[in-house]
Amino acid sequence: MTKNIEKLNELMEKGYEIARRNPTKLALEFKQEYYSEVERIKRDPDDSPTKKAYLVEELQGKFGKQLFQVLADMKAEYKKTVEEAQKLAQTIQAADLEKPKDPAELKLFEQALTDLKTATMLGMNAKRSIEAVDAFIGKYGDNPYYAQQLKVQFPTIAGNVLGIEGTPQNRHALAKVLERVEAKATTPEREKAAEALGFFGDGEVKFYLEGTAPYNSYASIIGPKAVTYLNKPEEALTQIAAAEQSAE
Repeated sequence: MTKNIEKLNELMEKGYEIARRNPTKLALEFKQEYYSEVERIKRDPDDSPTKKAYLVEELQGKFGKQLFQVLADMKAEYKKTVEEAQKLAQTIQAADLEKPKDPAELKLFEQALTDLKTATMLGMNAKRSIEAVDAFIGKYGDNPYYAQQLKVQFPTIAGNVLGIEGTPQNRHALAKVLERVEAKATTPEREKAAEALGFFGDGEVKFYLEGTAPYNSYASIIGPKAVTYLNKPEEALTQIAAAEQSAE
């Protein structure tokens, strides 16, 4: 396992931790701590029911602000993780595959690829041309660099074959051949890069889905309006800051 694969695995695990495990843990801890504070207020024999109600309402605002700050920090950390993973994955995918070190071997391959292009261009039998391409993959395809070079030339080769006989059957056969080429042109690092890009998608994250137990639990504490900001905590903090400033 290369360092790049290890790093991408590490970043995906970190992303999963931030986006899935941490929100569940936070919801449980938040609920326990909040109701513990509520019980402390209710047990105070010196406060009137009116004051206790005021203190609970004040507590809701305090806990809401703390919650949104934690979620904003989590979202920022997730974004940082996504950007690091995407940058590494895209760098891996954009990097040229390593050429074979033997110049003679490389020269033979290049000549064979040129011969294949010529044969498909001058060929009169589409089926035999497809078989020739398939045989070429069998001979050179195990080297990702060679497979990538064939992939680059495949549109030209496929065009030559379909120029002989462009039937649906031949198109399907060529599509299957291309799948083989693409699979062989992929290295373990490139596979992991593609996996990481798929894992993080567009980089957006939703910590809580409406209607789930954590979402409903938060709603009962911070209120039905505030809870709608769980996945956009920065907006909530901006509104809280504006409200605090206007109250001064």
